[in-house]
Amino acid sequence: MAARKGSAKRTAPAAPGLGHGEYVVYPGTRAEVYDLLERLSAAAGDSPDFGTPGLSLDRSRLTVRWSGELPAAVRQVVDSAEGVTVTVQPTAFRPGDLRAEAERLVREHPDVVQAATARPEGDGIEVLVPPAVAGAAGGAEQALAGVASAFPLSAEVAPE
Repeated sequence: MAARKGSAKRTAPAAPGLGHGEYVVYPGTRAEVYDLLERLSAAAGDSPDFGTPGLSLDRSRLTVRWSGELPAAVRQVVDSAEGVTVTVQPTAFRPGDLRAEAERLVREHPDVVQAATARPEGDGIEVLVPPAVAGAAGGAEQALAGVASAFPLSAEVAPE
């Protein structure tokens, strides 16, 4: 059974049911991977520059997504990784700004935006549009025509 890890004080959703900085622990995954993720989350804290880390399917490579220069504490964690290859991927936008914008879209456009999350890559926002709204508008992208954002939006029809 999977277990949640991470700080309970992080509240911006990174995925349904998970907060930013939280991740799911899957059985059979090496402990050093989760140790690294915990140390990374602790070093990054609530920094708006910290994006969603990416873990390869074989759990041997971790991608740290960050906007701007890495702080010394985060650099130390990255440089001290053992048994896991770590790469730092710059994001196009500040992940914290994307998370805040996703929350705003849901709050201000509840009839059109069923859910919104910052894309893990830090390059925009994924938006789910209710099926009935997308159908009436001729598609998910068309349904978002009146929704303004400073960030690129990637629209999909929400599952029924």
